[in-house]
Amino acid sequence: MRGRAMILQAAGWLAALMVGLWSTAAHALPSYARQTGEACIACHVSFPELTPYGRLFKLSGYTLGTTKLFPLAAMAQASVSHVGNTQGNDGAYPRQNDGVIEGGSLFVAGKIGDHVGMFSQWTFNALNQNPGTQDFSGHTVADNNDWRLTDHIAKSDLDLIYGLSLNNNPTVQDAWNTIPAFGYPYQSSHLTGAWGISPPTTLIEGGLAQQVAGLSAYAFLNKTWYAELGGYRVAKGGTSLFKNGVTLSNRLDGTNPYWRFAYSHDWGEHSIEIGTFGLAAQVNTDPTDPGSPTNHYRDSGLDAQYQYLSDPHVFTAQASYIHEKTDWDPSLVGVNVQNPSSDLNSFRIKGSYWYQRKYGLTLGYFAENGSADNIVYPVTGKPDTNGCIAEFNYMIRPNWRVGLQYTAFLKYQGASGNYDGNGRNARNNNITYLYTWIAF
Repeated sequence: MRGRAMILQAAGWLAALMVGLWSTAAHALPSYARQTGEACIACHVSFPELTPYGRLFKLSGYTLGTTKLFPLAAMAQASVSHVGNTQGNDGAYPRQNDGVIEGGSLFVAGKIGDHVGMFSQWTFNALNQNPGTQDFSGHTVADNNDWRLTDHIAKSDLDLIYGLSLNNNPTVQDAWNTIPAFGYPYQSSHLTGAWGISPPTTLIEGGLAQQVAGLSAYAFLNKTWYAELGGYRVAKGGTSLFKNGVTLSNRLDGTNPYWRFAYSHDWGEHSIEIGTFGLAAQVNTDPTDPGSPTNHYRDSGLDAQYQYLSDPHVFTAQASYIHEKTDWDPSLVGVNVQNPSSDLNSFRIKGSYWYQRKYGLTLGYFAENGSADNIVYPVTGKPDTNGCIAEFNYMIRPNWRVGLQYTAFLKYQGASGNYDGNGRNARNNNITYLYTWIAF
């Protein structure tokens, strides 16, 4: 009862914050909408999920429309979170049941020239937890960046968009919302993975975000066939701004290949995509030492998307499967990991329904499973984790959303009950997350 009362009180605080935001940013539009003259729904089902036009805009290097002198936009976020059960250890879940300003982002985003455009996000994280404490401090970091050089050949029998992408997060440059960087869930509570125990993830699922610089060449033929090849290195020297304010947790050794191929087809109100993607990475065992031994990750994935975009009904679905094979450096075997190599599989699927592009309901399922390892998972011996997500969204305005998200864990790090040996069950990690964001 106490937790329910606290979250209701915090929800009232959040509502008051929303009223304040209403008065300060009533009719503003993000920079891309100002550039193209199009409404937000031309490019997005709901941010960041792209429509066919939004995908063309991104692949065209953000260059459609008119050049603006200052292609700037901003976003602010606030939320309330509640975890299922703290087991009396409230300090391990800081600021739960409290209304919090999560922070905000400044975007340099738009057309720089006829063939040059960019998406550059810089984020102030107000919930940066100070090491060894339960206190937070504000911290500005480099976020997702995607800088493009593009061209377009349009003839009666040929339509070819091609170009280069310089970015700092593998998959952030992708135009479909099936793979990690802009895949669902689009935002999550700061309590996800609290107490230092997080669900396992593959390297390509954010393990290199804002730590690398990658350059890839891509082509989109006849709005049907997409191909991309590139490579990633640790962000340093002239590209060190891509990791500004971020501490390296995974240091790449040398240049590491990335690839992406997809088939896409649009007809009437429908569109589909089927694709594959992957990354091969050599990662130093010590992120502070570029001369340390390396572990070899090979991530390969399959993905699919369907969209039905009409008025007033919209339905979209995305699914992805990633298989990761890791060969560990011999110095780690028997100390940090049990076996010389291991496998990890990640599966995600979600479906969304929107009415009048204003009321949205999303249902999702996620699962990770992999090799047994009694050193990494001493209690259960397995990484297996799965659960469901339900989310309701209300678009107050096209650039202002409020959402209520509930994440339920069915299994956590190998078991549904007592996965940590201290009586903690998977459902204790369930999170209720009430949030709002506004872009202007």
